[in-house]
Amino acid sequence: MVRRFYFDLTDGRTTLFDTEGVLAADLNEAIVEALEGLREMRASGEIDEMGDNWKLVIRDENGSTRRTFSV
Repeated sequence: MVRRFYFDLTDGRTTLFDTEGVLAADLNEAIVEALEGLREMRASGEIDEMGDNWKLVIRDENGSTRRTFSV
């Protein structure tokens, strides 16, 4: 069953909400997609511009946090 997952970025004060999300077969597939996105952001320098203490939060279609990664 395909589900929608959202990848938000937060530093605890500011949250950049993903309003589009991605379709994935399961949480593991969503994690792979999220980590690939982080790799791309690192390669482009976007992560460096964000400053410290940012986290990537994976939410499911119900809004529940499923995983959190430090960026």
